[in-house]
Amino acid sequence: MRTYKHVYFVIALVILCSVTPVQAQVTLDGEFRIRWYSDVYECTRDARDKENYMRVFARMHSLWKASDIASVNMEMATVTENPNSPTRNISGTGVYKYAITQLYAELNKTDYWGLDAIRLRAGRQQFQIGNGLVMGESNYYIDRFDGARVDLAYDKFTLTGFGAIYGQNVSASGLYPDPGSDQIYVVKAGAEVEKQELMAYYLVDKPRGDYNDYYILGGGVASSLMKGHLEYFGEFAYQKFNTPDGAPKKHGIGYMAGVAYRFAWGPFKSIKVETKYAAMQGDDSTTADQEIFSPQFPNFFWGERTGYANGVAGGDYPYHQKNLEGCRIWYSRIYFVPKIAPKVRLQFQYTNVNEYKNNDGYNSMDDELAVKLYYTFSSNVQAQFRYGRVLAKDSDYDPQKTNVVTSSKDRYDMNRYMFDLQIQF
Repeated sequence: MRTYKHVYFVIALVILCSVTPVQAQVTLDGEFRIRWYSDVYECTRDARDKENYMRVFARMHSLWKASDIASVNMEMATVTENPNSPTRNISGTGVYKYAITQLYAELNKTDYWGLDAIRLRAGRQQFQIGNGLVMGESNYYIDRFDGARVDLAYDKFTLTGFGAIYGQNVSASGLYPDPGSDQIYVVKAGAEVEKQELMAYYLVDKPRGDYNDYYILGGGVASSLMKGHLEYFGEFAYQKFNTPDGAPKKHGIGYMAGVAYRFAWGPFKSIKVETKYAAMQGDDSTTADQEIFSPQFPNFFWGERTGYANGVAGGDYPYHQKNLEGCRIWYSRIYFVPKIAPKVRLQFQYTNVNEYKNNDGYNSMDDELAVKLYYTFSSNVQAQFRYGRVLAKDSDYDPQKTNVVTSSKDRYDMNRYMFDLQIQF
């Protein structure tokens, strides 16, 4: 992975410009987070006992305002190495590495060409659709999406176009591009109708090579009612892959929905009850077609590590030939904020994960039960203590009798303790 040696120069330049009178207006914000973990394993085949480790994450975002309509946005973050790509994530011990995760120019114009607003972004950027079923802002997609985005707004309607190159062939020397690139294009329309935020989108992903491309057609709704006490959302998408003549057709559906209600009661300043459900279709062995919902860039993270889907890091959904039977993720939580201690929040949550279509009678996915305690020191400083228990649905399993320990065969229960300190600036 490339180490960005010039990052210290960029940081110094940002700080210098923020305190030195220049023509551009510069604002700076970001966050720093440090975590301590202790994982205690039970009934493992490789006799592992306890693992203690720390993780650190830092992010800095700067906005350079050049004029009333033009600005430049830049974001840098710590990264850690991943077999597929660098990942912007909680980093482990060792040499800290940094990456420029976003860098784009932005033009904004209001009351232009009969529209309320026009916005253009060009450069390295991310683009999220809905709650991340198909595309989500991610701590992992740091070296992707060099392209352009256009947003048009009129009354209660919006239209967005997004196109990017996220992979490029290079010559053997690495000095210049060779023909061939991975491309993605999205058109998204939105409208506000009776306090409902509606959206519809069409996505085309064209990786290099024959029969890799696919399209996704989807839509959704989200709303916040009763002065923000009631929230809900829903999204549905259909994915179809390009397949050669004579091969099984390859297509599938994905959907998610959630509802939350917040209220005050008795000694509690606030109580919130929330539940979310997501499904990503997997193959049904009794049909001739291959049913699969496997977009390349989803990102949603519900609860603990079991309740997530991510195109780079894996996750519980069928991608890179993993979990071809699909997945169903159900996440529920309830939290309490007492009146006598308004800076404290106590949360209980449960994540249940199953296969979408269980063909072999074996479920390799885990459930998680967790308790979280948050304490807010100020508006930008928060501490968290978390206890979580991973619950394996099946015990040790070795269908081929190879006696080789793998992540799917070593089915263990685990207790995880975590302390987190987060500072935003």
